[in-house]
Amino acid sequence: MTMIANPKVSGFVPVWAPFKGFSLLFDNPGDNYSKVNGYPELEKIDCRGGSPELAFYQTLWDVSREAGELACSYLFCALPLHSYHVTVWDGLNDFNVRRLPDRARLEAEQWLRSLPASFDSRNPLLTVPDGEPIGIRIEPIEFEYDCLEKWNNSSIVARLKPTDSHAEVVLKGIEKARERLNGVFEQRFGFPTAVPQYRPHVSIGYLANKQLGEKAEEAVQRLHTQLAPAISGRRLRFATIGMYGMSDMETFFRRACYEKRLQTFASRSGSNELS
Repeated sequence: MTMIANPKVSGFVPVWAPFKGFSLLFDNPGDNYSKVNGYPELEKIDCRGGSPELAFYQTLWDVSREAGELACSYLFCALPLHSYHVTVWDGLNDFNVRRLPDRARLEAEQWLRSLPASFDSRNPLLTVPDGEPIGIRIEPIEFEYDCLEKWNNSSIVARLKPTDSHAEVVLKGIEKARERLNGVFEQRFGFPTAVPQYRPHVSIGYLANKQLGEKAEEAVQRLHTQLAPAISGRRLRFATIGMYGMSDMETFFRRACYEKRLQTFASRSGSNELS
Protein backbone atom coordinates (compact mmCIF):
# COMPACT_ATOMS: atom_id res chain seq x y z
CA MET A 1 0.00 0.00 0.00
CA THR A 2 1.35 3.42 -1.01
CA MET A 3 0.42 6.23 1.39
CA ILE A 4 1.23 8.98 -1.14
CA ALA A 5 -0.88 8.91 -4.30
CA ASN A 6 -0.77 12.60 -5.29
CA PRO A 7 1.86 13.23 -8.00
CA LYS A 8 2.46 16.71 -6.56
CA VAL A 9 3.60 15.27 -3.22
CA SER A 10 6.88 13.37 -2.89
CA GLY A 11 7.25 12.98 0.87
CA PHE A 12 6.79 14.27 4.39
CA VAL A 13 9.00 16.41 6.61
CA PRO A 14 9.08 14.93 10.14
CA VAL A 15 8.39 17.12 13.16
CA TRP A 16 10.18 15.55 16.11
CA ALA A 17 8.27 15.36 19.37
CA PRO A 18 9.97 16.50 22.59
CA PHE A 19 11.82 13.64 24.28
CA LYS A 20 14.19 14.62 27.04
CA GLY A 21 16.83 12.68 28.90
CA PHE A 22 20.54 11.95 29.18
CA SER A 23 22.78 9.23 27.75
CA LEU A 24 26.39 8.31 27.22
CA LEU A 25 27.34 8.57 23.54
CA PHE A 26 30.53 8.06 21.62
CA ASP A 27 31.99 11.50 20.91
CA ASN A 28 31.83 12.01 17.15
CA PRO A 29 35.30 12.78 15.74
CA GLY A 30 36.29 16.10 14.21
CA ASP A 31 34.72 19.53 14.43
CA ASN A 32 31.14 18.33 14.20
CA TYR A 33 29.51 20.33 16.96
CA SER A 34 27.83 23.73 17.10
CA LYS A 35 26.70 26.07 19.85
CA VAL A 36 23.28 25.79 21.48
CA ASN A 37 21.40 29.07 21.17
CA GLY A 38 21.08 30.75 24.55
CA TYR A 39 23.45 28.32 26.27
CA PRO A 40 27.08 29.29 25.63
CA GLU A 41 28.36 26.50 27.89
CA LEU A 42 26.74 23.82 25.73
CA GLU A 43 27.36 22.46 22.25
CA LYS A 44 25.21 20.09 20.20
CA ILE A 45 25.99 17.31 17.78
CA ASP A 46 26.10 18.79 14.29
CA CYS A 47 27.51 16.27 11.80
CA ARG A 48 28.54 18.12 8.67
CA GLY A 49 28.40 16.78 5.16
CA GLY A 50 31.82 16.32 3.64
CA SER A 51 33.65 15.66 6.92
CA PRO A 52 36.22 12.96 6.01
CA GLU A 53 36.12 11.43 9.50
CA LEU A 54 32.35 10.97 9.15
CA ALA A 55 32.30 9.46 5.66
CA PHE A 56 30.48 6.46 7.18
CA TYR A 57 27.62 8.70 8.35
CA GLN A 58 27.58 10.53 5.01
CA THR A 59 27.18 7.31 3.02
CA LEU A 60 24.54 6.04 5.42
CA TRP A 61 22.60 9.28 5.03
CA ASP A 62 22.99 9.45 1.25
CA VAL A 63 21.52 5.98 0.82
CA SER A 64 18.82 6.15 3.51
CA ARG A 65 17.39 9.47 2.35
CA GLU A 66 16.60 7.82 -0.98
CA ALA A 67 14.37 5.31 0.81
CA GLY A 68 11.25 6.53 -0.97
CA GLU A 69 9.45 3.22 -0.58
CA LEU A 70 9.82 3.30 3.20
CA ALA A 71 8.73 6.94 3.44
CA CYS A 72 5.76 6.74 1.10
CA SER A 73 4.43 3.30 2.01
CA TYR A 74 5.41 2.87 5.66
CA LEU A 75 5.65 6.44 7.03
CA PHE A 76 9.39 6.21 7.62
CA CYS A 77 10.74 9.47 9.05
CA ALA A 78 14.46 9.78 8.33
CA LEU A 79 16.66 11.46 10.92
CA PRO A 80 18.80 14.32 9.59
CA LEU A 81 22.51 13.77 9.05
CA HIS A 82 23.43 16.37 11.66
CA SER A 83 21.90 14.19 14.42
CA TYR A 84 23.79 10.94 13.70
CA HIS A 85 25.46 9.35 16.72
CA VAL A 86 26.11 6.03 18.48
CA THR A 87 24.63 5.56 21.95
CA VAL A 88 26.64 3.65 24.56
CA TRP A 89 24.29 3.69 27.57
CA ASP A 90 20.86 5.19 28.25
CA GLY A 91 20.21 7.08 31.47
CA LEU A 92 16.97 8.64 32.69
CA ASN A 93 14.50 9.99 30.14
CA ASP A 94 10.84 10.85 29.63
CA PHE A 95 10.01 7.18 29.09
CA ASN A 96 11.60 5.48 32.10
CA VAL A 97 11.34 8.31 34.66
CA ARG A 98 7.86 7.05 35.59
CA ARG A 99 9.51 4.00 37.19
CA LEU A 100 11.29 6.04 39.87
CA PRO A 101 10.05 6.19 43.47
CA ASP A 102 7.68 9.13 43.95
CA ARG A 103 10.06 11.66 45.51
CA ALA A 104 12.92 10.88 43.15
CA ARG A 105 10.50 10.89 40.20
CA LEU A 106 9.22 14.40 40.95
CA GLU A 107 12.77 15.75 41.17
CA ALA A 108 13.84 13.95 37.99
CA GLU A 109 10.75 15.10 36.08
CA GLN A 110 11.49 18.70 37.01
CA TRP A 111 15.08 18.28 35.89
CA LEU A 112 13.99 16.78 32.57
CA ARG A 113 11.48 19.56 31.94
CA SER A 114 14.22 22.14 32.52
CA LEU A 115 16.63 20.73 29.92
CA PRO A 116 18.86 22.03 28.41
CA ALA A 117 19.19 24.69 31.15
CA SER A 118 19.47 22.04 33.88
CA PHE A 119 22.19 20.03 32.13
CA ASP A 120 25.16 20.01 34.50
CA SER A 121 27.42 17.01 35.05
CA ARG A 122 27.62 17.89 38.76
CA ASN A 123 23.88 17.27 39.22
CA PRO A 124 23.36 14.22 41.49
CA LEU A 125 21.32 12.54 38.75
CA LEU A 126 24.44 12.52 36.58
CA THR A 127 26.96 11.27 39.12
CA VAL A 128 28.04 7.95 40.60
CA PRO A 129 28.03 7.44 44.39
CA ASP A 130 31.46 9.04 44.91
CA GLY A 131 30.20 12.25 43.27
CA GLU A 132 32.12 11.89 40.02
CA PRO A 133 30.23 12.46 36.75
CA ILE A 134 29.01 9.28 35.05
CA GLY A 135 31.40 8.18 32.34
CA ILE A 136 33.20 5.31 30.63
CA ARG A 137 36.85 5.59 29.60
CA ILE A 138 37.99 3.68 26.55
CA GLU A 139 40.80 3.03 24.16
CA PRO A 140 40.01 4.06 20.56
CA ILE A 141 37.60 1.71 18.81
CA GLU A 142 36.59 1.25 15.18
CA PHE A 143 33.28 -0.04 13.85
CA GLU A 144 32.05 -1.05 10.43
CA TYR A 145 28.61 -1.71 8.98
CA ASP A 146 26.93 -4.99 9.87
CA CYS A 147 23.30 -4.89 8.75
CA LEU A 148 20.09 -2.86 8.69
CA GLU A 149 17.38 -3.82 11.18
CA LYS A 150 13.86 -2.80 12.14
CA TRP A 151 13.39 -2.64 15.91
CA ASN A 152 10.01 -3.03 17.57
CA ASN A 153 8.31 -1.90 14.35
CA SER A 154 9.20 1.67 15.32
CA SER A 155 12.82 2.37 14.34
CA ILE A 156 15.32 1.43 11.64
CA VAL A 157 18.95 1.15 12.67
CA ALA A 158 22.29 0.41 11.06
CA ARG A 159 23.93 -2.23 13.25
CA LEU A 160 27.69 -1.88 13.79
CA LYS A 161 30.37 -4.48 14.43
CA PRO A 162 33.99 -4.14 15.61
CA THR A 163 36.51 -4.07 12.78
CA ASP A 164 39.16 -6.35 14.33
CA SER A 165 40.18 -8.32 17.41
CA HIS A 166 41.43 -5.21 19.23
CA ALA A 167 38.10 -3.49 18.70
CA GLU A 168 36.36 -6.61 20.00
CA VAL A 169 38.38 -6.41 23.22
CA VAL A 170 37.53 -2.73 23.66
CA LEU A 171 33.86 -3.51 23.04
CA LYS A 172 33.93 -6.23 25.71
CA GLY A 173 35.25 -3.65 28.15
CA ILE A 174 32.45 -1.25 27.24
CA GLU A 175 29.89 -3.99 27.80
CA LYS A 176 31.28 -4.67 31.28
CA ALA A 177 31.29 -0.96 32.11
CA ARG A 178 27.64 -0.73 31.02
CA GLU A 179 26.78 -3.64 33.31
CA ARG A 180 28.43 -1.91 36.26
CA LEU A 181 26.68 1.35 35.49
CA ASN A 182 23.32 -0.41 35.20
CA GLY A 183 24.03 -1.99 38.58
CA VAL A 184 24.70 1.42 40.13
CA PHE A 185 21.38 2.76 38.87
CA GLU A 186 19.46 -0.38 39.81
CA GLN A 187 20.74 -0.13 43.36
CA ARG A 188 19.93 3.58 43.46
CA PHE A 189 16.53 3.68 41.73
CA GLY A 190 15.33 0.07 41.63
CA PHE A 191 15.84 -0.61 37.92
CA PRO A 192 18.60 -0.48 35.29
CA THR A 193 18.07 2.40 32.88
CA ALA A 194 19.68 0.74 29.84
CA VAL A 195 18.89 -2.59 28.18
CA PRO A 196 21.28 -5.36 29.32
CA GLN A 197 22.50 -6.37 25.85
CA TYR A 198 24.55 -3.75 24.05
CA ARG A 199 23.99 -3.55 20.29
CA PRO A 200 25.98 -0.65 18.80
CA HIS A 201 24.00 1.08 16.07
CA VAL A 202 23.18 4.31 14.27
CA SER A 203 19.47 5.11 14.20
CA ILE A 204 18.58 6.33 10.72
CA GLY A 205 14.94 7.10 11.45
CA TYR A 206 11.59 6.10 12.91
CA LEU A 207 8.39 4.54 11.62
CA ALA A 208 5.46 6.80 12.51
CA ASN A 209 2.93 3.96 12.65
CA LYS A 210 3.68 0.55 14.19
CA GLN A 211 0.98 -1.22 12.20
CA LEU A 212 2.56 -0.05 8.96
CA GLY A 213 6.00 -0.67 10.42
CA GLU A 214 5.11 -4.32 10.96
CA LYS A 215 4.77 -4.70 7.19
CA ALA A 216 8.04 -2.93 6.31
CA GLU A 217 10.51 -5.81 6.75
CA GLU A 218 11.02 -6.54 3.06
CA ALA A 219 11.51 -2.85 2.28
CA VAL A 220 14.14 -2.65 5.03
CA GLN A 221 15.98 -5.60 3.55
CA ARG A 222 15.89 -4.02 0.09
CA LEU A 223 17.45 -0.88 1.56
CA HIS A 224 20.13 -3.04 3.21
CA THR A 225 20.91 -4.55 -0.19
CA GLN A 226 21.53 -1.04 -1.54
CA LEU A 227 23.47 0.12 1.50
CA ALA A 228 25.87 -2.79 2.05
CA PRO A 229 28.01 -2.34 -1.10
CA ALA A 230 27.91 1.46 -0.85
CA ILE A 231 29.21 1.56 2.71
CA SER A 232 31.69 -1.31 2.43
CA GLY A 233 35.14 -0.18 3.59
CA ARG A 234 33.79 2.81 5.53
CA ARG A 235 34.64 2.90 9.22
CA LEU A 236 33.66 4.84 12.32
CA ARG A 237 36.43 5.57 14.81
CA PHE A 238 35.79 6.83 18.32
CA ALA A 239 38.34 7.78 20.98
CA THR A 240 36.11 8.92 23.86
CA ILE A 241 32.64 8.61 25.35
CA GLY A 242 30.76 11.66 26.63
CA MET A 243 27.67 12.58 28.63
CA TYR A 244 24.87 14.11 26.55
CA GLY A 245 21.46 15.55 27.17
CA MET A 246 18.71 15.42 24.58
CA SER A 247 15.57 17.42 23.89
CA ASP A 248 14.28 15.36 20.95
CA MET A 249 15.56 12.71 18.56
CA GLU A 250 17.63 15.15 16.51
CA THR A 251 19.08 17.34 19.28
CA PHE A 252 21.86 16.03 21.54
CA PHE A 253 24.08 18.38 23.54
CA ARG A 254 27.02 18.26 25.95
CA ARG A 255 29.15 20.61 28.02
CA ALA A 256 31.49 22.40 25.64
CA CYS A 257 34.58 21.48 27.69
CA TYR A 258 33.57 17.86 28.30
CA GLU A 259 35.34 16.27 25.32
CA LYS A 260 38.73 17.77 26.19
CA ARG A 261 38.47 16.51 29.77
CA LEU A 262 37.59 13.00 28.64
CA GLN A 263 40.37 12.97 26.07
CA THR A 264 42.80 13.77 28.88
CA PHE A 265 41.38 10.92 30.98
CA ALA A 266 41.59 8.53 28.03
CA SER A 267 45.20 9.38 27.26
CA ARG A 268 46.17 8.81 30.88
CA SER A 269 44.23 5.63 31.56
CA GLY A 270 43.64 3.83 28.27
CA SER A 271 41.15 1.62 30.08
CA ASN A 272 37.45 0.82 30.22
CA GLU A 273 36.35 2.23 33.56
CA LEU A 274 33.50 4.10 35.12
CA SER A 275 34.51 7.67 35.87
